[in-house]
Amino acid sequence: MHPALTICDFRSIRGGSPETDDLTLALKEHLDVAEPGDTIAISEKVAILLTGRTVDISTMQPGRLAQFLARHVRPRTDSKGLSVAEKMEYVIRTVGYRRIIAASIGSAVTRPLGMHGAFYRMAGPIARDVDGGRPPYEHVLFPPFETKVAQRLCADLERALDIGVSIVDLNDYGGSIRAVSPRSLSAETLATVLGDNPLGQRLTSTPFVLVRPAQDPAKHG
Repeated sequence: MHPALTICDFRSIRGGSPETDDLTLALKEHLDVAEPGDTIAISEKVAILLTGRTVDISTMQPGRLAQFLARHVRPRTDSKGLSVAEKMEYVIRTVGYRRIIAASIGSAVTRPLGMHGAFYRMAGPIARDVDGGRPPYEHVLFPPFETKVAQRLCADLERALDIGVSIVDLNDYGGSIRAVSPRSLSAETLATVLGDNPLGQRLTSTPFVLVRPAQDPAKHG
């Protein structure tokens, strides 16, 4: 049986300036319904925003390579992805020219054969997971957490909140569990429970959810 979900309202955590809010204080303010054994699953984007790890998009003036590659990106559905030249510039600066050029060549060779996604597989998780550059956060980029950084943040939050903590990167097409704290439900369990993305997308999204192990009716009959 899957754990039950308690969804916290996104609007309740968005008062004031989110760029200057403290993540721990914001979570404590809205965890009055938490119980022992719960795991809080925090949107990676919210964690990045409230820990001051966003990148001002105006600092990513795209060069010729970024502009060229961005023009050839085919976004999935309504997502702009790396077709935003500033995002492509960030990826180039972070990953390096050689790797991006190799990924671009790999994509150009495999796409006519019906093989998609070679660029992101070769360029790595930063190219796949960098977000932002579109409303309501068109002025900032959200670089994904490194695994060790996310694990350390989860452990720190667990000590502060006295509850299991996970950081998740989800959308309507899938996603991943970035990290979990020692007392959190397993990444596998969270991936199953959150697979239909109860956090939602964009303006309809929530910053975090509580995942609660389901009660066994036989033990409470």
